[in-house]
Amino acid sequence: AFAALLRLRSASSSTFASSPASRFLRPAAGQVSGIPRSGSFQRQRRGGFAARHGAAALVAVVVARRAAKAATAEVVGSETQADLLKVLRRKKAPLARAQKTIESLRAGGFLGGVRQFSSAIVACDKGDKWQLAVKLFDEMMELGLPPTDAALSAVLGACERGGAMEIFERIKGGQIDEVSPKVSVPATKIRSVPSGDTTVLYSKDALCTRFREKAASPERLALASEMLHSGGHLEVTLSYTTAIRSCEHGLHWEWALSLLYEMAPRGVPQDVVTFNVAIAACGRGLQWQRSLAVLESMPAASLTADHETYQATTLACSRSNMWEQALAQLSLAHKLGLADWETYSLAMMACASSGAWEVPVAMLDAIGTSAAPKDAKKDLLTYGAALYGCMEASQWASCLNLLRQMPDEEVEPDQINYACVVQACRDAKQQLMEFELTNEMQMKGFDTNIKDVLHDATLAADFPEVRSPVPLNQLAAMKSKEVSVFKYVRRKAVPGDIDSVMNAIEQFAEDRSWLKIQGDTKKDLLEATIRPTDRIVEMGCYVGYSSMLMARRLRKLGGQGSVTTCEIDAINAYVARCVHQFAGVEGEVHVRVGSATDWIHTGQLGEIDFLLLDHRGTIYHEDLYSAEPSLSPHAIIFADNVIHPGAPLFLHYIDYQGYDFEIHELKEFKKELDDWVVVCKALPPGHERKPLPKDPPFELRRLSSEVDHISWRSQEQPVDWMEFQSMSRPIFYKWKKDTGH
Repeated sequence: AFAALLRLRSASSSTFASSPASRFLRPAAGQVSGIPRSGSFQRQRRGGFAARHGAAALVAVVVARRAAKAATAEVVGSETQADLLKVLRRKKAPLARAQKTIESLRAGGFLGGVRQFSSAIVACDKGDKWQLAVKLFDEMMELGLPPTDAALSAVLGACERGGAMEIFERIKGGQIDEVSPKVSVPATKIRSVPSGDTTVLYSKDALCTRFREKAASPERLALASEMLHSGGHLEVTLSYTTAIRSCEHGLHWEWALSLLYEMAPRGVPQDVVTFNVAIAACGRGLQWQRSLAVLESMPAASLTADHETYQATTLACSRSNMWEQALAQLSLAHKLGLADWETYSLAMMACASSGAWEVPVAMLDAIGTSAAPKDAKKDLLTYGAALYGCMEASQWASCLNLLRQMPDEEVEPDQINYACVVQACRDAKQQLMEFELTNEMQMKGFDTNIKDVLHDATLAADFPEVRSPVPLNQLAAMKSKEVSVFKYVRRKAVPGDIDSVMNAIEQFAEDRSWLKIQGDTKKDLLEATIRPTDRIVEMGCYVGYSSMLMARRLRKLGGQGSVTTCEIDAINAYVARCVHQFAGVEGEVHVRVGSATDWIHTGQLGEIDFLLLDHRGTIYHEDLYSAEPSLSPHAIIFADNVIHPGAPLFLHYIDYQGYDFEIHELKEFKKELDDWVVVCKALPPGHERKPLPKDPPFELRRLSSEVDHISWRSQEQPVDWMEFQSMSRPIFYKWKKDTGH
């Protein structure tokens, strides 16, 4: 049915130019070679349709597939930082092996902060590798990292023992910028690139970050590309995929194509994922023709498209309002058995947002037949796409008919569905029907402010780290309070202003619904504890308040640290990322979905200078035990919510393990409840680490179980926290007295 409608609408539309597909692949810079074309690409093109409407934000955006999977796969191996530093300390270790060891430190995330650089420099000095010590020291200066006394002493000692007295005098005299040109290390072994007057080692991630910058100049991107190549960072497929994905972040589609098509000449295998990411990068840059041309070039690389490939091409077309091309991509995928519900929904919404209202209605009717993917279903999303298309075309009767059909398909209409029909009736001057539907909305308890409802319907969680964009209204059914926080922030705060966003979240907690965030005195203590170069890992992101607070603090201290926050609840992570994007800190706060301990064990989080425990208190002790091998020698552990709701086994563990810690007795944010924040110092080097205690005190174990019970219950119904604290508080203070803290 919708194919017939497509032919009907295409009859009056203009045809595309018949220029070869390869011309769409050649950026202005001329960096991409031509691509073999075939007739299949020309057959995929249909008549163009002049879009009458801008693309609605309702269209969910498929972005950067398998980001988390690719990130998790990029693990350097089982070697720890301590193992690698031992290699540098060995005087008999060849220089070439030491150089490779430094690269392993980089790849494992063990060379990023002041303390990590200092440890490596000291290790090189002890291993009589003065050239590498000087190079690492020089890189610290280039990155703006202040050298520690240990690093300065080690590099001076290394120069003196290596007979490099000229460099020794220059470093001692503060002329650090002139150090590198005098260092002689075989260029074939060290991954380095000349840059002005210095030669600096850079990690792959640091260079790829430049491609994520939307405002990066062509010169900066060209230099990053040069350094990636000369630094030996683009030698495997996964490295190219990471770089191309970074180009998608920054809307640098030209560089994405340049990197993709240089792989084969350089002997690096291409795979489907790399092509998919390049297609997505072109689509995000509104280059739908180039996206289709990349698809056409896959057979020349002996690759076969998968279902994610067609999701990416369908999206690329819908981004540019090319609904007929999006539909053609769906049709092709369906013939190949690669169409799925997600691709089908994308095509429906592309048509709906472009004024082709008959097509999504026909596609809705086709669900359940051989014309639609087997996993396609009639639900709020597919009905919503059809209703939206009818509303945009002022087809009020069709809107009303769809609304009345929904209960028959066991789909309960929500307020967005009603709002679409009311708006269609309003546009068509059908006042009686508008009045009747508005009354129905009131009876169902829906918001009757149609403008606000439709505006909220356009909001979606759209960022490269998720497989597909997620409409916020779908999340609201599961996390209504958290989604409401973001909507409130959008209405009350100023985009890009962290202070106004944090104030809006605090105001929401005070006026609407209380949130468990680190406000008031807790906020002051947290800011006072953070140091300029701290590499921060947070366990428990929630809506992103504390991670924004820490990013703001690092900005004020010079912007040299980093914040990584782990959230096991995917919906909370989506909301936090939306909040971070609105506040303008998405480049400074990295949100990881999943268990923090799992991420730590991959080695990708690197060494931790500041560990914030702000999740489920009854497992603080287990997570701290797992994180201890990754803590730097001067790390700080900042544990919130220790007595509200409570972390009794954590208290027993840090006392049992011999931590040096302080207890700060504070009030809970906007509550008359007591709480403790416990700040611990990392165990000193050489401290004999004990295994987790097998038999903690019975009273603490019982209290831990009761904390879990009331916490889970509080998510479903109101609980009396004051009454619970009247029972638990004496137990905590008894422990404090008995242990002498």
